[in-house]
Amino acid sequence: MSAFSFGSPTFLALAVVTLPLASWAMRSGHRRRREALARFGEESLLEKSSDLPGSRAQLASIGLRFGAVALGLMALARPQLGERPASLAHAGRDVLVVLDLSRSMNAADGALAPSEASESTRLAMAKRAISEVLAASPENRVGLVVFGGSAFLQLPLTGNQATFQRFLDAASTDDLGDPATNLGGALAAAAIAFEHDGERGYQSLLLVSDGENGGDIGPALTRLRRAGIPVFAIGVGSPDGAPVPADTTEAPEKWHRDHIGRVVISRPEEGDLRRAARETNGVYARWTPDAGRGLGTQLARMEKRTLSSRESTERVDRFQWPLGLALAALGLQAMLGLTHRRKRT
Repeated sequence: MSAFSFGSPTFLALAVVTLPLASWAMRSGHRRRREALARFGEESLLEKSSDLPGSRAQLASIGLRFGAVALGLMALARPQLGERPASLAHAGRDVLVVLDLSRSMNAADGALAPSEASESTRLAMAKRAISEVLAASPENRVGLVVFGGSAFLQLPLTGNQATFQRFLDAASTDDLGDPATNLGGALAAAAIAFEHDGERGYQSLLLVSDGENGGDIGPALTRLRRAGIPVFAIGVGSPDGAPVPADTTEAPEKWHRDHIGRVVISRPEEGDLRRAARETNGVYARWTPDAGRGLGTQLARMEKRTLSSRESTERVDRFQWPLGLALAALGLQAMLGLTHRRKRT
């Protein structure tokens, strides 16, 4: 048989302080009342000629009130005895993260100094954005699709957030051979991944990109819309733009140049990102810490399904016992006064 325990033992500590104070207050009140009656007249005579309860009735009333307070605190402490079977369900959604690894994601919009360039690239901001959004719903299953000129499923849906974080941290623009951007192909790859894993109505897509796109996203959006998959899109990068670094550190120049020799300046394009969110009943936000938290909150509010469950046991609350006794003590204390009045009548 399981041991007796308390679900909220803090109230027991409160009882250690409260009960002596309650006892002192009740006894002091009783003593002052007797002193006042003694000044008014003899207590035995007053007891016979008035409705005032006698000394024994008063002490019994004090004891019942004190017992009710003690039992009430015990009920608040949630006494527990015994166990019963319980099913622990893990509810959440399936979220595929679609991360842009194209060349333009190496642009360092927010760098104030050359030493900060690696920490202020659009890719670094995108990773922070993803972590911020997903932190609001740690119960979700998450997967990772990366894309540039092509797209592929880097990590299938998993409930292991630590594994996802390792894959996210390791993602680099060097992972893809084609440095271009095909946003439509990325959305289509995510739709295909959802067709093979997850349940309709409980799937979401988190798209993080600077929005530069060389393809048509219309067919992919139609596919997502028919499947009921909302796109939560985050745009990264400064409207002022930034030069795009060369593809490798071994390049003769620091910056990537176009076909006529000009340094390529990359600016975020929000049009397709807004369209993807709008046509799938999702949400778009330009990345800021506050926007990321807000997007995460909206994602967390969406309907969830049971992802897994396991059989377990839980303690059985018995607070009804002391609570019932406390109510009985208060009822009996009220009856004592009524009984005395009837006898006097």
